Amino acid sequence: MSHKEAHLLGIRLFHEGREAWLSHVASQLNGESLAVMHTVNLEIFSKALKDSEYRKILQCAEWSVVDGYPVSFIAWLKNRVWLKRICGSDFIYDLLSVCQKENKRILILGGTSKRNELAVLNIKKRYPNLDVSGYSPEFPSSIDIHQDSELQTLIEQFKPAVIAVCFGAPKQEMWMEGNREFLIQNGVRLVAGLGGVVDFLSGEIKRAPGLFRRFGMEWLWRCLLEPHRFKRYAVAMWIMVRYGKQISRRETL
Repeated sequence: MSHKEAHLLGIRLFHEGREAWLSHVASQLNGESLAVMHTVNLEIFSKALKDSEYRKILQCAEWSVVDGYPVSFIAWLKNRVWLKRICGSDFIYDLLSVCQKENKRILILGGTSKRNELAVLNIKKRYPNLDVSGYSPEFPSSIDIHQDSELQTLIEQFKPAVIAVCFGAPKQEMWMEGNREFLIQNGVRLVAGLGGVVDFLSGEIKRAPGLFRRFGMEWLWRCLLEPHRFKRYAVAMWIMVRYGKQISRRETL
C-alpha cells in the first residue's frame, strides 16, 4: 500500500509513492479547490510543539508531508508508521515539471530580490515552456497580502495555479493560512511552503551532496555553509528529543 498516514499534534501527515503523488498534484492543479501544503521538518515541528496558535495553522492544511527523518522517527514512535520524506528542495523540481506538463502558471515567492530573479531565470532555462514569475517582498514583509499592493496586483493579474512560498517558518505557514480566502478568490490551486528553495534554485547556495541528502542530513550541510543556523537547529533537535522521550515513556506504561 503506497498511501500511509500518521497523526502528530493533530497534524495529518501522509506519504504516497512517487507516481501516485505526482498524479495527485496534477489532479489538484486541474481541480476547483485550494490545497495548502506544509513540508514539516525538524524546525517546523519543534515550533508547533511550543506554539499552540502555530500548531492550529498546521492542523488546517489539506496536505502535510514529512521533510526530515527526525519527524519520520517521531511518527513511527507515535503511530508505528514510517513516512518517507518528501524534501521540499526535491519536490520543487517535480512541481515545476507538473506545472509545465499541465500548462499551469507558478509564482515563486520569497528570497532576496537577487536570488528570486536568479531562481526565475534558472527555472526558465530548465523549463522553457513553463509560465513562471517571481516576487521578493520588501523586508519586513506583512502577513496580510492587502498590505502589499504590488504582490496583490501580481497575483490578481498573473493568476498562478501554484505559489511556492519561501519565507521560512513560521512566516510562510502564517502567510498561506492568513491569505487563504484571497488565494481561493484568485484561482490558486496549490500553495506550498518551501523554505529555502529559492536559495537553491538561484544557484547562490549549493545543495547538499548526495550522501548528505540520502541520510537526511541537509540541515548539517546548511550549518556548514551558514554556521549561524547551528544554534537554531540544535534547539529544535533538543525539543524533539524531549518529545520523543515522552512518547517512549507513555508507550512503555
